[in-house]
Amino acid sequence: MTDFAATKAMFHIPDGMIYLDGNSLGPLPKAAPARVAKAMTEEWGEMLITGWNKAGWMAKATEVGDRVAKLIGAEAGHVVMGDTLSIKVYQALASALELRPERRVILSDSGNFPSDLYMAEGLIKSLGQGHELRIVAPEEVEENITEDVAVTLITEVDYRTGRLHDMKALTAKAHSVGALTIWDLAHTAGATDVKLSEARADFAVGCTYKYLNGGPGAPAFIYVA
Repeated sequence: MTDFAATKAMFHIPDGMIYLDGNSLGPLPKAAPARVAKAMTEEWGEMLITGWNKAGWMAKATEVGDRVAKLIGAEAGHVVMGDTLSIKVYQALASALELRPERRVILSDSGNFPSDLYMAEGLIKSLGQGHELRIVAPEEVEENITEDVAVTLITEVDYRTGRLHDMKALTAKAHSVGALTIWDLAHTAGATDVKLSEARADFAVGCTYKYLNGGPGAPAFIYVA
């Protein structure tokens, strides 16, 4: 098991504070200020544009993606960092709909994170091709995965109730009717055991400022099978 005391010692926690807020900002890792200072002075300051190659900035999106992949049961080379979670939802959804051009239904549930639904609504409006965002109760998702569904857009853990969807079962049901799956792991990555590859998920997205303890401006990630 993880040595909690040793792990806690790696982070700065203000005196007298018990920090249990894991939904928007992780505590500051003690090593972060020095690492950021080095990137600012030694890399950006001295290397300037050559830092993209000399300091390895160009490869960070995939290098860090591979580290996140280990936390979400993904294969190496399938996770890329960048943008925000909402943008990643938009990208995954747009790609999934393009892969199923003959279908018009995006299936989600009423427990989904509101911004995910906003992204779906915005994409539908932009496309103007008659797509429908079909929202059902969380416990009714499986029975509503029908042959007219192009893609399911599901947040694995409901941030309000803690409800955990069965990723493997719902993905299998989607594939059985020719639909694709997008899983939002914002409240999953770093908190629960995730096995994207084993579940055969098509797309997954997530952020790093929740249970992965990212700081201000921490990037999102996208997984593509």
